[in-house]
Amino acid sequence: MKSCFVLFLVFFLLLILSSKAGTKLDFKTVDMLTYRFFEEKKWDSVIVVGKQALHQDIDYYYLRVRLGIAYFEKQEYIPATVHLRKARQFNSGDPMVSDYLYRAYVYTNRNEEAHILKETFPVEDRETTGSKSGFLELVHFESGYTLSSDNAPKNLSTLMGHDSIYGEQDLYGNNFYTDLNVKVKISNRVSISMTYNYLNFTKTKYIQFGKREDNLNSITDTIFGKNYNYTFPWVIYDTSFRYHISQNEVHIGATITLPDGFKIMPAIHWVHVSYPMINSRFHMDSIQDTAFYTSIDNVYHTFPFARASYSYEQKDTAFNNWVASLTITKDLGIFNIGLSGSWSNLNNKKQIQAGLILTYYPLGNLNFYGTNTVTGFFQGKDTRLLLSQVIGAKVAPWLWLEGNFYYGDYTNGNIFNSSIIYNNSDIIDYRAGVNLVFVINKHIQLSLIYQYFRKENQQLYYVKTINPDTHLPIETLKTENNPYNTNTLIGGITWKL
Repeated sequence: MKSCFVLFLVFFLLLILSSKAGTKLDFKTVDMLTYRFFEEKKWDSVIVVGKQALHQDIDYYYLRVRLGIAYFEKQEYIPATVHLRKARQFNSGDPMVSDYLYRAYVYTNRNEEAHILKETFPVEDRETTGSKSGFLELVHFESGYTLSSDNAPKNLSTLMGHDSIYGEQDLYGNNFYTDLNVKVKISNRVSISMTYNYLNFTKTKYIQFGKREDNLNSITDTIFGKNYNYTFPWVIYDTSFRYHISQNEVHIGATITLPDGFKIMPAIHWVHVSYPMINSRFHMDSIQDTAFYTSIDNVYHTFPFARASYSYEQKDTAFNNWVASLTITKDLGIFNIGLSGSWSNLNNKKQIQAGLILTYYPLGNLNFYGTNTVTGFFQGKDTRLLLSQVIGAKVAPWLWLEGNFYYGDYTNGNIFNSSIIYNNSDIIDYRAGVNLVFVINKHIQLSLIYQYFRKENQQLYYVKTINPDTHLPIETLKTENNPYNTNTLIGGITWKL
């Protein structure tokens, strides 16, 4: 009966504390309640009283310890780190607090902070906190293949467009991709990530043109000689050239971990592109051919006409592009905010990006998270707003699931601190994807990635009209965008050393 009364009294007090923010607490009450709840492992009660005390500027070492461990036991490791770090500011010599904080860092993948904290442990304790952290931290390899619906024009007969004389499309077909990433630790606060990418795109350039053909249909005899009878029908031709684009990339990025949850991540990305450039050339020649023959004077009489033709040349082309980027992030409890920026010179144009990143962990751990980004893209007079949403969750002890959606034209843009660039020429409407991560053990992970892109290629064609003032022919360039989609599947393996 007495224990029931005590429980009722505690519940009533908690109700008052949580519903009346203006209730004045004192140090003795806070210490008594949080100690009792801590000993009884009533973690929710510790947190309710502790948060109320902090709101009333009651803050001391044991309160932070109890709050940190309460959050830790509830597997809310992110708020646990906040209170355990504060506890170490009061007293950095408590090995129990340091051990809890170290494990909270590890469980939230904040390995840099864990390594820094580990160096403060006594030498004999460092061996009991997991594997040694060496120079090589991580090796990741992945490879994938993309299937494109843009292998051929949807309707080759209308490639030129209506009443046109010439049209062309340069279409992206399937492509192959492979990636190797190595991460090394330079010091407890500095790590370097080095990545090599190789891509091979299959492309086909389709060309269609129309021209007048000169055809000698017949020769007729007359009393004066012979007549040569010609027709000049409009004939449409088409041709195609299949070729490959090879792209080699190197991305080097650094992560500099600073106190108070700050990280600075500069990076540079080098891109080398090589392919045979295919150009068409138009020729107009003046031709003389026989019109008629007169037997009286034995003379062949000719007439002039214009004969059009096209020729094609392939020229090996290669160039280098660069992207320089910088991201700065700050941990704020269950939130992580970041600012990103980059400069690039992709495809003979200059681009600038500036963005805001917000990552959140509503459960206080990595079991559920989301990331939103808003990015401004500037390329001369071309300005765009790029948006993305990523949501991930731990659906089983051995499986993580992540979905993502990127909206906006990312052509000549980059994501993930310039580790991924989109430098092909087609317009990107949006991208969506699903990532699966299979945890084999603490050292090995397997990944399976699916990506869907909605894109648009550009069709070029020339329309021939007559200038009403000069009555001379005019050739006007027209463009038309045609939508298509790609489906990519990528498999990967990660070794964590």
